[in-house]
Amino acid sequence: MEEVEIIGTFDSEETARGVAKALNAFFGWLFEGNRESEPPPFFADFGVNTEDYVLDEGDIDWPEPAHARVRGPKVAVTAETSQTVDTLQELLEALGAFDVYQVDDEEEEED
Repeated sequence: MEEVEIIGTFDSEETARGVAKALNAFFGWLFEGNRESEPPPFFADFGVNTEDYVLDEGDIDWPEPAHARVRGPKVAVTAETSQTVDTLQELLEALGAFDVYQVDDEEEEED
């Protein structure tokens, strides 16, 4: 398992802040494993049904919750995972990111 960083670009820093806040609440909820009832509507403000992105406990290989940070109009999601990269990218797109990519190790060294 390796730490990955996925970047989603949004239309504004304000939107990115809202997305990061919703994602962090969702990641915490997922990690706690409280799935007995419907999930809170973390993504309702973005027109996304949270239930569509709830991962089964067996699908979460994170040793700790993923984390979203705002970088201007971008949201950077960091997770130690090998199983959920595609799902995280799809979620960023569903939340309105018009560009989503995974940061390569080489790109991080150049920054």
